[in-house]
Amino acid sequence: MKIGAGGVVEIEIEAPPVFASLGQRFLASMIDLVVITIPSLIISRLLDNAPGRAGDAVITALISLYFIVSYSAAGNGYTVGKFVLGIRVVDSLGQPLNVAAASMRWFMSIGIALPLAFLAVGFERGLPLQTGPAFSICVPILCIVVVDSYMSVANGVSHRSLHDLAAGSYVVRRDHTGAVPETPPMNRIHFGGMALICLVIALWFSRVYPFARVIGQRSVELMKARAVALATGKASKLFLAPGFAAQGTDTAWVTLVTATIHAKPLNEHDAEALRKALACTLARAAPLTFHQAEVQLHAAFDPGARTDGRGAIYLADFELTPEACNGK
Repeated sequence: MKIGAGGVVEIEIEAPPVFASLGQRFLASMIDLVVITIPSLIISRLLDNAPGRAGDAVITALISLYFIVSYSAAGNGYTVGKFVLGIRVVDSLGQPLNVAAASMRWFMSIGIALPLAFLAVGFERGLPLQTGPAFSICVPILCIVVVDSYMSVANGVSHRSLHDLAAGSYVVRRDHTGAVPETPPMNRIHFGGMALICLVIALWFSRVYPFARVIGQRSVELMKARAVALATGKASKLFLAPGFAAQGTDTAWVTLVTATIHAKPLNEHDAEALRKALACTLARAAPLTFHQAEVQLHAAFDPGARTDGRGAIYLADFELTPEACNGK
């Protein structure tokens, strides 16, 4: 209320709120979580003996269908949770999303988190997913999930998150009609905060996984070992790489070596000795990398060196100890 010209009292009528509150969005999500969890558990039990990950695929398809249909014209922007809380998903004109936008919103919200959940379940089941792929999947997905949640809080008026921006969507109250009013953009300082969060996530995972913690150190050591071996002039085209296979908490380290050896062995015994000599030269220069690791050496000799036509030889040896390399 304020006094206008001529002493007339003017009563200001406050416009009703347009956007759903953060609390409404959260409670609606919790209700939807219950709605999708119960049938998912039933389907999982029914398809427990299905081949491969058929049960996970069916569950993912049904959950995707539930949200995409709800966000589109068929559901008028309502999931069960949003209907109970009196809020709905619309585009900038206040209309339900088209199928493409509804699919994008689903993928960038719950859909992006599902691979992370299945990955965690896979580790629990002891599935043979190597640590490297696990690291490369977990870090970006978890970063997107955290940034999505961060933006919901940082956008204090509309609470638009990453999946809303991707789909061009808004979550408004049921009684709002017409186009959605413009809101101020998120403060740029928050972008620095989100980048810092993603950095922390990457650093945390680097402490968890041997892939990030050890692979760099082994790579540097192998570069030095390569220089030592090439300096002898006995080999060229030398390629070295650390590798590993991980399952659960067990990690088997492997050192991959590809080289051309400048020699003409008289027989297989000589060829074996030359391969072993090269491997031992590398092992002495890179003790960490070759410690308790399988060596896989793929060696070729100078053209015409092998009269039997065997130009490339494969060697597998577990841990080249100083005793094993004595005299080599």
